[in-house]
Amino acid sequence: MGEAPRRAFHLTLILGADSREELADALRQMASQVDQLKLTVGVSGGPSSGAIYELLSNPEQTHERYFQEVAEYLRKRKEPGNA
Repeated sequence: MGEAPRRAFHLTLILGADSREELADALRQMASQVDQLKLTVGVSGGPSSGAIYELLSNPEQTHERYFQEVAEYLRKRKEPGNA
């Protein structure tokens, strides 16, 4: 049946931290790196948090195309034998 559709930007992230506050801080730092076009694929770590990440982009994906793909994906999932 294939993979579910993805939007133009897709982040895969495994992030660990020693506290909720450190986790929130690490997320803010990553968001800043995304905004500054500095996050791609990698591993980062420090004294209180660490991450493995992959930021993928598909410049050809549009908002409209994404929702067309979602509709088609859901239609196929409803077919007998596809769960």
